[in-house]
Amino acid sequence: MDEREILTRFRDGTLDRGQAMALLAGIAPAPVQAALAGRAAPAVPAAPAAAAAVAPVTAVAPVAAAAPDAPDAPDALVVPAAPAPPVAPPSAAAPVASAASAAPGGGEAAAVAPVAVVGMALRQPQAPDTAAVWRQMRRGHSTASAPPPGRAATGTGHYLDAIEDFDAEFFGIGPADAALTDPQERLFLETAWEALEDAGCTGSRLDALSTDDGTPRSVGVYAGAGGGEYALLAAAAAGAATAGERGDGGPVPRSDTWNLANRVSALLHLTGPSLTLDTAESSVLVALHHALAALRRGECRAALVGGVRLLLHPSGRPPGAGEAVGAVVLKPLQLALADGDTVHCLVRGSAVGHVPAGPDAAGAPAERLVRAAAGESGPGTDAAPPREDAASVAAAVGDAGAATGMAVLARAVLGLRHGTPLPRPGRPGAEDADPAGTAGPVRAAVCARGAGGVEAYAVLEEYAPEPAAPPPHPAATERDRARAEPAGSPGAEEAELVLLSAPTPAHLVATAQRLADFLASAGPAPGLAALARSLRTGRAAMSCRYAALVTGTEPLARLLAGLVPEDATDLRLGGADPLRLGAVPETRAYLAALWAGRRLDQLRDLWLAGVDVDWAALEQGRPGAGAAVVPLPPSAFLRSTHRLGGGPAR
Repeated sequence: MDEREILTRFRDGTLDRGQAMALLAGIAPAPVQAALAGRAAPAVPAAPAAAAAVAPVTAVAPVAAAAPDAPDAPDALVVPAAPAPPVAPPSAAAPVASAASAAPGGGEAAAVAPVAVVGMALRQPQAPDTAAVWRQMRRGHSTASAPPPGRAATGTGHYLDAIEDFDAEFFGIGPADAALTDPQERLFLETAWEALEDAGCTGSRLDALSTDDGTPRSVGVYAGAGGGEYALLAAAAAGAATAGERGDGGPVPRSDTWNLANRVSALLHLTGPSLTLDTAESSVLVALHHALAALRRGECRAALVGGVRLLLHPSGRPPGAGEAVGAVVLKPLQLALADGDTVHCLVRGSAVGHVPAGPDAAGAPAERLVRAAAGESGPGTDAAPPREDAASVAAAVGDAGAATGMAVLARAVLGLRHGTPLPRPGRPGAEDADPAGTAGPVRAAVCARGAGGVEAYAVLEEYAPEPAAPPPHPAATERDRARAEPAGSPGAEEAELVLLSAPTPAHLVATAQRLADFLASAGPAPGLAALARSLRTGRAAMSCRYAALVTGTEPLARLLAGLVPEDATDLRLGGADPLRLGAVPETRAYLAALWAGRRLDQLRDLWLAGVDVDWAALEQGRPGAGAAVVPLPPSAFLRSTHRLGGGPAR
């Protein structure tokens, strides 16, 4: 196809902008060129079983859109923008394209490549983090209670604690801006950060998520949210004020919710799609459906999907109403395995449609969604998977509005991740329908229907990795092998470089203490190599830094527990990268040589001096357990109260 024909087809709408640019550049994949030329594309060979039947298909490189305007974004962001890499990412990171989309007219879809859930963060009533949410789910008790102290709400509901508290300093947001920001937006921002950290996706691994044209940080943000009740509080306060006190036309909170997703993208310099959706209770599952489609089209390499609902104004507090927030991080399974991610479960298929109210709601329209999602999911068990819906989470979050779908999704993900069936309404005991594991992979369906009739349905599946090869020597945990000798002493284990950073010394100490408590807990501890790699590559490099060379998790825990603010290297005081090594292209080769020679002390000193080190690039090709990324406790937030006009929280 020559240039003239390409431009002609672009003008008449046959080609979109991305396809036209790819064809003009000569980088369009064979399936696209073949389809436009009217001939069949060559067959793509099937992937081996070890790759979970995921066939790599290169998608047309999307055209990067301009970053959305974010009037409230701070001048200095916590996470620096990454420069575009000079080369395209390796083929292992190519987007996993859909085998086929849903057929027109409601026909069933062909099976598509699975997408992995690689990170999660949750907060629900009486459960401030993901671990607490899981414990609460297993108990199955109701969280209905009177409003927490300081809330002007009345009546029984399902409330989060301290919703007016926010760590503005962590994100570089000023106090005045924080007070004007909707608490839903503030809470979602913190939760999104925790989910990305859980996925090891806020440091150089985030920069490595680049599109085919080299655009870094290719992460989409898809958020579900309800109305902007915070603006109603401002209007009520203005109406109650005496004449002249509010006549200055000062700033007021926005009444819309579009910035819920956009602000996350702006603060973290994420370049994928950024959308906030509102279909009431089904908002998050509709957002999930859009994120899956974007991943399979290659519009982003990873996606953050989540939602939030807070009861801020009396008009939004019906009987039994509730609050919740949560987010998950998604990657195509092939990319997740190549990156060494922890896979919590798989999303196999999804469908969205409008379902009429009344008797027809359980008929053909709803069943069409079930068939479409099942068709995308491919072969599985013969029986329909157990379904999680609003009734499943009513005891935990009540009627949580736009966050209902997030609570439903979280329940299914955690159940599959832990391999533990959860009690359901009408069935207090959790029973395993297939205790012998003979019926194939365990699946779960999630479903939510919005008040306006938009219903979303998705099929999730447990992730069963291939059995690992036996170790070459008797297995021993890192905790068992850890020794107290310093690196280089006789008999010491090989040292690992452990890095921590935070926006302030106080944040650094709090994060270090959190990690020390985690390592000293009774649960299983991760291996030192995987822990160190996860911190190096998966966490953002901030201004206040600490680095240690250690030979085991026990000595590391002792060091972290004793950390004080004076131990931090504070680059805010000036002197970051005084020799400007980061601006010299030869520095990359120098750092690689130091890494290859295991000159960890020199690498430590350079990083503490503010030199930008691409740890993900250095770690490429590292064999063994050190190549894995493990979930670790998130960075500590030091929250303070931010209220409209400094008045009492509502």
